[in-house]
Amino acid sequence: MLDLGTYAVLSQSFEYLVGLGSDGNIAATALATEWSPNADATQWTFKLRDGVTWQEDGAPLTSADVAATLDRMAEVGAGVAGVFSAGSTETPDDVTVVMNLDAPNGNLPVLVSLFNPQSLITPADYSSGTVLNDRVTGTGAWVLEDFDPSSFRATFTPNPNWWGGGVNLDSVTLQGFDSGGTSVAAFAAGEIDVLQSFSISDGATLLNDSSVTVLRPPSSNHRQLWFNTQLPEGGPFTDPRVRQAVGYAINRQQIVDTVYEGQAVIANDHPVYATLPYFDDTQEQRPYDPEMAKQLLSDAGYPDGIESVLQVGDLGEIPAIAAIVEQNLAAVGITTPVSVTPNSDFYGEYWCSGASWGTQPETSGPGRPCGASADIGIVDYGHRPTPDVFFGRALQTDADWNSSNYASAEFDGLFKAYQGATDVAGQKDAVGKIQRVLHEDTPAVYPFFFDYLTAASDAVSGLEVTALGHMQFQNVTKS
Repeated sequence: MLDLGTYAVLSQSFEYLVGLGSDGNIAATALATEWSPNADATQWTFKLRDGVTWQEDGAPLTSADVAATLDRMAEVGAGVAGVFSAGSTETPDDVTVVMNLDAPNGNLPVLVSLFNPQSLITPADYSSGTVLNDRVTGTGAWVLEDFDPSSFRATFTPNPNWWGGGVNLDSVTLQGFDSGGTSVAAFAAGEIDVLQSFSISDGATLLNDSSVTVLRPPSSNHRQLWFNTQLPEGGPFTDPRVRQAVGYAINRQQIVDTVYEGQAVIANDHPVYATLPYFDDTQEQRPYDPEMAKQLLSDAGYPDGIESVLQVGDLGEIPAIAAIVEQNLAAVGITTPVSVTPNSDFYGEYWCSGASWGTQPETSGPGRPCGASADIGIVDYGHRPTPDVFFGRALQTDADWNSSNYASAEFDGLFKAYQGATDVAGQKDAVGKIQRVLHEDTPAVYPFFFDYLTAASDAVSGLEVTALGHMQFQNVTKS
C-alpha cells in the first residue's frame, strides 16, 4: 500500500481501530469505542466495539485479531518501528487490547488510525502479502464484488451484517485512471460522481463550478524535496551548506501562486503544520534569497555550481513543481535536469522501495536505509494530523521511508522526547528544537503545504473524505 488508490480500495472492506471524526481528525467511529493511556503513556488500553463480524464467515472480531495485526505491523515497520514490538500486545479478554509500548508515546491512537493506512485490522490468521480479491473479507460496510486489474475497477456491494447498520447505496465502484487529466475529464463528462482528488493544474475550473461540491479536508499534504545526505560519499549533497543553498534558491511563493493558484501555504523546511498547538512560530522563515544560495555554494567549495538529475514521478502537479525548481536552481548555478518516470517505477527505482537496509549499494549500513535513492528528488506525502509519521518514517535514522538517508542522533533524541511528551508544553519544547535542527541540517526541503481537493457532483451528499485519499460512502446518497 503505497498510494491513495490502494488506501481508498482496501478501506471500503477493512477498518481501523481508530476512525474519522466530523472535524477531520481521529474519533471513536471505528472498531475501538474508547482508549486511554497509563500515567506515562507506555501502555494504552483499547475497548473494541460489540457486534463486529468478519464478512467471510460471520465470526466475531476479537482482541486476538487486533493483536495479530499489530504483530504483523511491528514485524514490517508500518509506521510503528520503535513504538511497539511483535508480541507486546496483551488480550485479557475478547474486547480488550492492551498495547505495551517500547517507549512512551502520547500520539499512539493516531498510529492505529486511518491516518496510518497500513494499520487496517485483518483476521488473526491473515498472512502478509494476501490480496483482497483472493480473500474477500473485512469488517467494513462494503464487500468486494468484482475487481478488474486490467482497468483498475473495483465494485463493492453493501455488507448486510455491518455493525453500523444499513447503507443507502446499492453499490460503489472505484475506477482508476492513468492521469489526473483523464479523471477530471471523466468527472466533467458525468461518467463518475466523485473525483477522489484533483490538482489545480488539472481541475482549476472545478473550483468555480456551481454544479460541483469541492471538499477540503484538513491537510498537511506536502511535497518533500529530499537529498541523499550520505551517498555518493563526498558528493555535493552530503554538505548541509549545499542543501541549505537549495532551500534559499527555491521561490516558494512562485510555486504557491503558479502551481496551486493560492491553494497552498509556504512551509519552512520541516513537516510541522502551523495550526498544530505545539508548532513553534518564533522560528524565522527561510526566505527566497538567491544571493545567499550562491554564497553557501561558494563556501562549500562549489563556486562554479553543481549538476545532478532531479528525479520525480509523474504524479499530479509534481512535474510542474520540478520545472520551477529546475529554473530556480539554475539561476544560482545548480543544474538539475528533470527526469520524470511513471510513479510506480519512481518509488522502486529512485525513492526507497528496492533500496533497502544495506543491500543497495553493498557498502550501505546502519543509517542508510535507502542506499540507492536518488541524489535529489521530489516525493509526495499525504496528510497526517500529527507529524509522527513524517518524523518517524521519513527522517528517523534507519526509517523505511528515509530517502535522505538522514542519520542524526540529535534529531532521533528530540523525536523520542516529542513522542514521550504527554502534554502540549512538552511536545512544543521538543518540536521547537526539531524545527531548528531540520532547518540547519536540511535533509530535505519542505517548500509548502497544499490543500487537498475532492470534487463531488451536486447529486451526491453525505460523503466523508480525508486528505490521505479515504472516501467513506456509508452515509452517501445520490439523487
